[in-house]
Amino acid sequence: MRSPLNRWIGKLAVASFVTSAALAVLVAPAAEAATVVPCTTRSTITPFKSWNDTNAYFTAPGGSFEGGATGWTLGNASVVSGNEPWKILAGTDATSLKISGGGTASTQPMCIATSEDSMRVFYKAPGDSGSRLKITIHVTSGVNVADNNYEIWGGTSSWTLSERIMLPDIRDASGKQTVTISFAQTGTAGIWQIDDLEIDPWRSL
Repeated sequence: MRSPLNRWIGKLAVASFVTSAALAVLVAPAAEAATVVPCTTRSTITPFKSWNDTNAYFTAPGGSFEGGATGWTLGNASVVSGNEPWKILAGTDATSLKISGGGTASTQPMCIATSEDSMRVFYKAPGDSGSRLKITIHVTSGVNVADNNYEIWGGTSSWTLSERIMLPDIRDASGKQTVTISFAQTGTAGIWQIDDLEIDPWRSL
């Protein structure tokens, strides 16, 4: 059962839409072009077996934060000491991304190909239920744009693995789409940390 502290935030559809019990996706004409991390052969691992998730994942570009936040756009956010405690990528990992009050952090645009449909990330909340972390997944493909918004409430204070968060699927005939994943601290000001942003390359939601 999905935690009541975490919820999808729906957006009304303009052209067409996809919905689940608690999800709405906005689809509209695309108006931007961006330099994109290309679709390449993925190096995958199965990092979440301890959470009964045996799917394979690959790390989003810069998503381990061990070499800084290469390619990310940061606002009131910085790489700091302190890794998620399970160290799913390497035992020597020692850093994560801190997002302070009102802060934002966005990946560079990346190509997501057929069957790459969900993500998970570790987060550490500030222990204040009024503080929230908003995750926006922005997708473009051909003439279409879609946004998924997901919100985590900050009442806990220990490292936690997110549930599987859906990536919108609006691929055109090429079978590819451009995705940017953004994090924003909202509500009561508080310090959040995120680490090890992983994407599932197999359609298994």
